[in-house]
Amino acid sequence: MELIQVRDHKHLVRDLESGAILNTDTKVSQGMKLAKENRQRTKDQLETNTNDINSIKTELTEIKIMLRTLING
Repeated sequence: MELIQVRDHKHLVRDLESGAILNTDTKVSQGMKLAKENRQRTKDQLETNTNDINSIKTELTEIKIMLRTLING
């Protein structure tokens, strides 16, 4: 893989074989990785909260049914 510097961009190189532009700044890639991990954590937390809320709704419905049965029975 042969790389050449992109003019006026010190952290960019072009792969002559594929024509791809690559970023050689590791801080950018680390920041992107952390951002992705944070998004995934937020998504997982939202899913957990949604599951908890749905479970509470189900349990509340069961309690209401039991109370109606006691009152009417």
